[in-house]
Order: sequence, then C-alpha cells, then structure tokens
Amino acid sequence: MANDLYFEDFTEGRTFQSAARRIDERTVQAFSEVSGDYNRIHLDEGYARTSPFGGRIAHGLLSLSAATGLLHDLDILRESVVAFTGITWKFKAPVLIGDSISLTLKSS
Repeated sequence: MANDLYFEDFTEGRTFQSAARRIDERTVQAFSEVSGDYNRIHLDEGYARTSPFGGRIAHGLLSLSAATGLLHDLDILRESVVAFTGITWKFKAPVLIGDSISLTLKSS
C-alpha cells in the first residue's frame, strides 16, 4: 500500500492521531462474550455504582483491542507489519460506557 510505513520511516517524535471510537454497551457485552470475562464491574450497573469508579467500566483489554483497530484505520501499517512482537501500554484512566477513545502513536 502507498501509505504503509516501515521501521526506518518512524523518526523520533513522529506522531499519528486516530479518529475517535465510542465504546458502547453493545461493544462491552460482545467483548465479555468473546473473552469470557464477565466481571460485574463491566456488566452490573448496581454493583459498579458501589465501586471506586462509580459505574460500569469497559475491560482494559477491550480498550487495547480497540486501539489496535484504530491503528489499523490510520492506514500506515496494513501491509508493512505482519505481527506485533511486543507492545507498551499504560492504563491511565478507566473507560466508561459511552466514552470515546482515540489513539496517539508516537515513535521514540
């Protein structure tokens, strides 16, 4: 693809910003079913209201998975990357049902 980038194309500090994606009820439910993670913090509003988050939150790995989709949508690695061999990820805040997330990719 014409937009694909390779290792040598990622100069230090180069940044890419994705569009936003909303994490909705249907997405959280589907991720529970695919992953088998039925933790009440994700699915039971009454229980989740008593948590430190004050309501239901999306699975952390759902957020990471959505980020890989946002990366794909940037159209810079579709053909140039065959597989991830490692990833660095920091969970900075919970993703609530209805939140929108985006990806900022910065090479270092």
